[in-house]
Parts: sequence; C-alpha cells; structure tokens
Amino acid sequence: MKYTKEELDKLIEQAPKNEKGRPVISDEDFLDNYRELPNGVQSVGGKLSSSTGYVKLLQPGSQRTREIAKCGGDKAAETYARRKTFAESFTVFLNVKDENGESMQDKIVKAMAGKAMEGCVGAYEAIRDTVGEKPSDQVSLDIMSDADRELIENLKKRIDEQPK
Repeated sequence: MKYTKEELDKLIEQAPKNEKGRPVISDEDFLDNYRELPNGVQSVGGKLSSSTGYVKLLQPGSQRTREIAKCGGDKAAETYARRKTFAESFTVFLNVKDENGESMQDKIVKAMAGKAMEGCVGAYEAIRDTVGEKPSDQVSLDIMSDADRELIENLKKRIDEQPK
C-alpha cells in the first residue's frame, strides 16, 4: 500500500528495529514506498533503502558473499604482486645512467659532497651518518653506587639461602 509522507514517518517510527538499529518494515510496504523511504530502512526480506532506490543485502556466510569476497581478495593479491616496493623503485632510479654513463647515485653523491664542502651541515651529517660514523644517540646513566650493588648481592644470597 502506498503511504503519504506522514503515514510513512509514523510507520517507520513504530517499526521494530534490527540489531543494527534500523527500522524493519514488511516487504510489501517496503516495495510500494521504497522511493520515499529514508536511507537505512530495511525490509523483512533483507532489502535496504538508499538514496538511489534500494539494495539487496547479502547474508553473511552465504555462497554469494563468499564469491564476492574471493573476487576482491584475488584482485587485491594481483595488485600487490604488480606493485613495486618503494625501495625497489628507488633502486631502479639510482641505477639509471645518463648519456655520460654516470648513474643517478653518483650524481647525488657528488651534489651532496659539493654542498658539504660549501658548508652545508645537513649534507655533511648525511654523508657522515651514511658512511657509518654517526655518533651514538644513546645515553648511559649509571645511578647505582657500589653500596647499592653490595646490598643487592647480599639480598640475592639471603634469598638463595632460604629453605624452599
């Protein structure tokens, strides 16, 4: 039966809600009024209203749901297989040679060395760190005194001497 806007609002307001909080109306009322239904109203048969009409909800675990999920998984695996990692792409870039036979990596090294020689501290630090002479960032604090160490040793001895 076709409803007016007011009747439809009242029907939706009084309709029972599903586990997701969506109002659920009869299939007949849904199909007769789906163009006027607000988004999110569901029919007993599993149709869901949307701004473009309605969509048929898939049942979790159904054969069709598994088929669709498998297609998506296959496409994702195919895409990941084709996609290069950043490191692979950058390695290819660094090995590209120009007309003089010089690689991009050689050009970058020369440019960084030139900047470092001009006084660029950042270029100097990058070169220093790359060749393995980066100073340690770790700070070591020894806050235990000899008396503390002696106390801990005495406690360990007492614990070991206690009967079990």
